[in-house]
Amino acid sequence: VSRVLFRVLLLNLAVAGAKLVFGYATGTVSMISDGFHSLTDSASNIVGLAGARASRKPPDRDHPYGHRKFETLAAGGIFVFLVLAVIEVARSALPRLSGGELPHVTGWSFGVMLVTIAINLIVVKYERGEGRRLRSELLIADSMHTQSDVLTSAAVLVSLAGVSLGYPLLDPIGGLVIAAFIARSGWLILRETSSILADRVAIDENSIREVVMSVPEVVGCHEIRSRGSADHVFLDLHVWFRGDTSLFEAHRLSHVVKDRLLARYPQIKDAIIHIEPPPAGH
Repeated sequence: VSRVLFRVLLLNLAVAGAKLVFGYATGTVSMISDGFHSLTDSASNIVGLAGARASRKPPDRDHPYGHRKFETLAAGGIFVFLVLAVIEVARSALPRLSGGELPHVTGWSFGVMLVTIAINLIVVKYERGEGRRLRSELLIADSMHTQSDVLTSAAVLVSLAGVSLGYPLLDPIGGLVIAAFIARSGWLILRETSSILADRVAIDENSIREVVMSVPEVVGCHEIRSRGSADHVFLDLHVWFRGDTSLFEAHRLSHVVKDRLLARYPQIKDAIIHIEPPPAGH
């Protein structure tokens, strides 16, 4: 998975670099905006690499819960980069709405965009195929993110065509539209990272209770708490057994409960089950 992500990262950087260099050279705001949008794909690759590396590092004395939140911190850093990208795009696009220097659109402009679209399509096909072969949700999700670049690049082609036909206003408008896409990506990253850092519920409590109560000997459960990321969850809960259940039997049954939870939710990396009798009057 790491090797695939690294190859995709190099291709995404090449695509972003081509758009940014040619965009600044010709003064085309829409191409500059799309270049920054392509950099968001590179950013997601970096987060994926950080997550893959962190997942291989076992817990230690200083990090008994592992190192996965380093991935979350990296994603937070990418959010800051996206904010700066939106500011840069807006700084370039807004003055053009009221006139200013006209972009220099040539056949090379269309050629660069068509080549980068072709590279993006190759990346999507390669990454999605490897994701299915390796059964990696990370690669499949990342390929979907890259696929969105094709749509924004198509919008750039429309803007370039409009400029060529004598409608230069379409260039800054296209840039601002793509800036909105970048801002949305930043918002999604902020929402996800803040949820993880704030220990938001990772798995619905009622769904957990349904699995626990599928073990016939379980009388009930409460204090269900889950936290973590979508693919790395920690869970703890209290499970009730009859008061006359032996400690040995209650311990054995708790492992039955845990095995069923792990089978239903493979993203659970650890589940701590506290054994107790039902409360008075239950």
